[in-house]
Amino acid sequence: IIFMAIVGILSGAFAAKHRKKPLDYIIRLLSIAVYSIPIFFMGLVFQILFSVRLPILPLSGRMDTNILSSFTPITHFYILDSIITGNWPALGSAISHLIMPSITLGLALAGVYTRLTRVNMIEMLQSDFITAGRARGLTENRLVYKHALRNTFIPIMTMIGLEFAILMAGAVLTETTFSWPGMGRYLVERIQLRDYTAVQATIGVFAMFVGVITLLIDLLYAFVDPRIRY
Repeated sequence: IIFMAIVGILSGAFAAKHRKKPLDYIIRLLSIAVYSIPIFFMGLVFQILFSVRLPILPLSGRMDTNILSSFTPITHFYILDSIITGNWPALGSAISHLIMPSITLGLALAGVYTRLTRVNMIEMLQSDFITAGRARGLTENRLVYKHALRNTFIPIMTMIGLEFAILMAGAVLTETTFSWPGMGRYLVERIQLRDYTAVQATIGVFAMFVGVITLLIDLLYAFVDPRIRY
């Protein structure tokens, strides 16, 4: 979610700032292309590029096997467990294994936020308070990335809550592609084994996550827009 929001929001704001210029058209075309690529295909391409052709990232799994054999998980969040135990080689291995799956899953949905942010930013940049800011001599970067961008967060945050369900569904494909032993891969295995009770429980946990994230986003509305009170 963090990678998706950073890439999508900043690229959308940048495209709105350079509206109807070559950079704007390039960013819009890239956002459509990235969103159109299936998640599992993007994951396979990244594996070929960064694990086979340029062996700089691990191909699959959550941690190197030689480190995992001596690693004792506490919470089973490997990054958190590595910090708690002070196992820095394990921390580096866990982060390196997390990079490709996170980028694959986040990049696949970043295109939506690029276009959503761009549309709202264009409308916001035509507002009276932006015109007044230009008249007072404020820099364009400050107007775009500080004043206008914050006022576009409400629809963006709403979309994040809705897209979280799609992220959970995309995690099924991502974890299967990268052999990541997570809930998505577990769900695929249970479906193949026709373990309907486990399937129902896993989907129930997914639904709980979506509900909690949606609630948190509703609470964040008041932080982003002081006019909103509960």
